Amino acid sequence: MIYEALTKLIDHQSFGSIKVSQVVEEAQIGRATFYRNFDMLEDVLRWRADQVVEQLVIYVAEYRLSQTGSSTVSVLKPVLRFFYLHSSIVELLIAANQIDILQKALQAKLEQATPKSSLSDLPSEYLKYGPVIRSSVAVHILAHWIKGGKKEAPDELADSLREMAIQLSGLGMLF
Repeated sequence: MIYEALTKLIDHQSFGSIKVSQVVEEAQIGRATFYRNFDMLEDVLRWRADQVVEQLVIYVAEYRLSQTGSSTVSVLKPVLRFFYLHSSIVELLIAANQIDILQKALQAKLEQATPKSSLSDLPSEYLKYGPVIRSSVAVHILAHWIKGGKKEAPDELADSLREMAIQLSGLGMLF
């Protein structure tokens, strides 16, 4: 109820101008109920972003299991497919100017899943940067794609981005 109320209010005014009193009135709950669950409005967005990231993890895992004939499976395709269907949280975070909430939620999930041993010739102390890079790039691509109206099909965009990354890294231009 609290999230739904916040969503309705963001449709009509800026996130920064919304007060807890407006949210509890819209949700038809007591102020104590809000504060029993959240400390501030940003916490409502964090809670929802965490839920969405959990759903995304399940979706990606199911996608990977369905790709039995492939030796390597791109994670970008299922991520884009998922957010093609479930973009409301990204749209809300963009409207609230809080897209970093999704980036941090995704980064935290990636840090839990990142192996502690070296995956390549890199020393293990550099592995901590992987989740930062992956979550930042993914969220900013999502935000740009969604702001643009999701005109490209998820798989088409994933394939194009993968090809672009290969070309840029081959030219030493990725970083």
